[in-house]
Amino acid sequence: MRWALSLAALLLAAGCSASPPAAGPPAAPPPAPADGFDVGRFTLGVLADLSGPAADADRAALAGVQAYWAGVNARGGVAGLYPVELSVSDHDAAGSEAGAAAAVLEGWDIAALAYLSPAIDAAELTGELPVPAVPAVATLAGEDLGWVLTWTSPVELTTVGLLDRFRASGPGATWCIIVDRSPPGRQVAAAAYAAGAARETVPAVLDLEVGEIEVLDLDASVFDVTDAVEDRRCRHVLVEAAEPTAIHVLDRLPANLTVVRRSTLAAGRELPEGVELLIDAAPPWSAGGSEVMDAFAADWTKFNAEAPADARARAGWLSQLRLHLLLEQAVAAGDVSRERLVALAPRVEPVDPNRNTLPGVPRVGMDISEPVAGGPVRTLRLYGRSEVGADRLGLRQVLVLDLTSFAEGLRERLGASDPFDS
Repeated sequence: MRWALSLAALLLAAGCSASPPAAGPPAAPPPAPADGFDVGRFTLGVLADLSGPAADADRAALAGVQAYWAGVNARGGVAGLYPVELSVSDHDAAGSEAGAAAAVLEGWDIAALAYLSPAIDAAELTGELPVPAVPAVATLAGEDLGWVLTWTSPVELTTVGLLDRFRASGPGATWCIIVDRSPPGRQVAAAAYAAGAARETVPAVLDLEVGEIEVLDLDASVFDVTDAVEDRRCRHVLVEAAEPTAIHVLDRLPANLTVVRRSTLAAGRELPEGVELLIDAAPPWSAGGSEVMDAFAADWTKFNAEAPADARARAGWLSQLRLHLLLEQAVAAGDVSRERLVALAPRVEPVDPNRNTLPGVPRVGMDISEPVAGGPVRTLRLYGRSEVGADRLGLRQVLVLDLTSFAEGLRERLGASDPFDS
C-alpha cells in the first residue's frame, strides 16, 4: 500500500482532488459476421484422420491444438474478446482422396483450418478461394502458397541439410531414405534426388553405383526392410512414412544404424540397439529453456494434467502460434472475412520458439513489447537419446544447422516433377 499512500500525498500537496480518471477511448466495434465468425465467436476447422491408419498421430496432434485454444479462451479469446471453437472432421487417410477433403470444406463455414492432416496436400484445397490452413508437415510447396501457414522448416530443407552435413563428415556414409507415397514422403524423396540420389527406371530401389544415397519406395513393391537395408550396407537411415508404415519399418531395421526420423513420426518408438536421432522443430523440453515451451507446458497441464505430452501434442500446440497471430491482426483491422485472412496470411511471419517474445500474441508471462524480427524458421535440430546432459525426456540436442543457404538452390533443383513419375 506504500505506493498508494505516496500517490495520495502527492495529489494533496499539489492541491488536486483524487477524482476518477477520465474514461478511455471507446472500444472498437466487433468485426462484421463472416465465415467462421458469428455472435462474437471464431470457428476453426480441423481435418484429421481420426479413424484410419494415422489416427494415433492425428489424435495426439489434435490434443495439442485443443490445448492451445483452451489456453487462449481461458485468457478471454482472440484479442481478449472472442472465444474460439474447433469444428473437427474425420478425414480417413486410407480411403479419402484430396478431392474428398475439398468436398468437406464446401460444407463448412469456417475462418481457417487449424490443422490439416499430413495425408492431405494443401495445394489441392484451393477452390475458388483458399482457406488459411496449418499443415501438419511443412513443405516448400506449402511455403509457396501464401495462405498456407507453415510453422517449421520444410521437410525438403531438413532432408538436404541432413544429408549434406553427414556427407561432409567423411566418405562412405551410405544412406537409405525409406519413404512411402504420402505427401511428406514424396517431398523427402524429391529432396534426396536433389541431394544426389540417382533416378532409375525401377522406382522400388534407386541405386547409386558409387554414391551415398539410395531411396527405398515402400509403396512401389513389397520387400523385406531388413534385407533391403543390409544388402545396401546402409550406415544411416532416414524414415519418412505414415505412422503405421513407419512403425513397421522401425521395428524391422537391423541394429547398429544411425536412424533419423521426425520426432512426430511414430512417437515413442525406440531403437535400443541403434543410434536414433530425432528431427524436431522446437527447443529442448526442459523447463526454463524457452518461454514459448514453458507456455506450452502451462497450457497442457491445464488442459490435460493426467496425460504426459508427447512430441506430437507439442507440435500441434506450436503449429497454432502463426494462425493465432493472423486472427489477432484481422481483428485489429476490423475485418475477419476469409478474403481478409487470405490477404493477411503471407505477412504473418513464422515464430521462432527459441525467442522469449511472440509477435503480437498476448500470452501470460511474456514480454510482447518487442516484436520478433521476421523470416521463416529454417533450422534443423537433431536430438539424440542420451543420459548425459539430457532433459526430462532423455533427449539431448546434438546438432543445430541453419538451412537458409539451402533454400534458393534447392527450389531450382527440385522443379515441379513428381519424384515417383516414371
